Amino acid sequence: MNKTEPFTAITDTEQQKDWKLLFDLLPEIKERKKFGKLVGSKKMPDGNLSLPFWLEDEIVSKFFNAAYFLGIVRVFDWAAWQEGIDILNNPDADFNDYDTEILCKLITLIVRSDKFCEGFMINSFETGGMARIIEALRNKIEP
Repeated sequence: MNKTEPFTAITDTEQQKDWKLLFDLLPEIKERKKFGKLVGSKKMPDGNLSLPFWLEDEIVSKFFNAAYFLGIVRVFDWAAWQEGIDILNNPDADFNDYDTEILCKLITLIVRSDKFCEGFMINSFETGGMARIIEALRNKIEP
């Protein structure tokens, strides 16, 4: 595995403008209830069934692109990060209690987990966890 990349908060005023890409998604994220749907599982002409898959709504794609553009998704051993798993599994977690590094790591954990557990990221939106993480980030970064 690659060396862990340091998580640094964006403090430069010019760079803070980039966070607007992510924070501007919050109103739409908060008003939605559904962020994707399970599709597929059709009977093919040869009689086999196609596998179902999650089709994410456009807002999830916008989030994904903003997260990568901002460099939030970083290299670290996210699969072994028990603290992050415990935080995400706690429905009462107050994300405002965590610093920018932990919040970015939580986003990384969600995005990376989705690669191995399709629909995980959609679920994090539908349960409200992602909105709470983004809002906590905004509270830390915006003056």
